[in-house]
Amino acid sequence: MLLALTPGPDVLLVVAIAAKEGFTKALQLTLGLASGVIVHTTLIILGFSAMISASPLAMKLIALFGAGYLIYLAWLTWRHRHDHLQLAEDRPFPGSYYWRGVIMNISNPKVLLFFLALFPQFAVLDEPGYHLRIAVLGGLFILATLMVFGGLAWVMARTTQNIMQKPGFKLTMDWITMGIFVLLAGLLVYSVVR
Repeated sequence: MLLALTPGPDVLLVVAIAAKEGFTKALQLTLGLASGVIVHTTLIILGFSAMISASPLAMKLIALFGAGYLIYLAWLTWRHRHDHLQLAEDRPFPGSYYWRGVIMNISNPKVLLFFLALFPQFAVLDEPGYHLRIAVLGGLFILATLMVFGGLAWVMARTTQNIMQKPGFKLTMDWITMGIFVLLAGLLVYSVVR
């Protein structure tokens, strides 16, 4: 729970989407981010994570793909910045927030390295049944992500409900969202070039 509460780019993005688009879209993003944990957990169980992290080229390609995708999302936000604010369910914004969350999570090599560093120390890899222990840890991390990110999204959507109808608010939140996307992309590129 404490790890999920740690202010980071994913938390900032969920809060920004909740304020701009409402709870439904932020929850979709949260579910996508949580589903990405399933991919990382499965990769650890199958041993692919260790192979990927051992290959500098693979890590760079994943990071560059993720950065490119984030720049694309920033461009989409910029392109639709003057669209009229509608209810989240009616808004014709292209793409699914669920799949955005999945792609953002699995294309972030820092998340992969986080799981590689965290899970083995709790899974006791040299004893039988470690696959199940890793799966349980992944499930607990998904639950914590859903509770914390979902709770933050709900609180933000409820507290900004009245000001969401103001035209300037949507434009401000679009610029903040674009900034978060570009910042995340920059951090991924920086992780590749340093």
